[in-house]
Amino acid sequence: FVLANGFSGHGLQQAPAVGRGLSEVIIYGQYRNLDMSELSYRRIISNTPFLEKAVI
Repeated sequence: FVLANGFSGHGLQQAPAVGRGLSEVIIYGQYRNLDMSELSYRRIISNTPFLEKAVI
């Protein structure tokens, strides 16, 4: 069961990259082109914050 959610207003912009990343995980079992592992639900379980790097 694969989830991709929490995009707010940027979903349309980010959907192609997220779709590609998730398809790689489903097909190959790992990310190949774009590592999205920092966005995994496991970070919530381990209480690892994701700090936005693109904020000015």
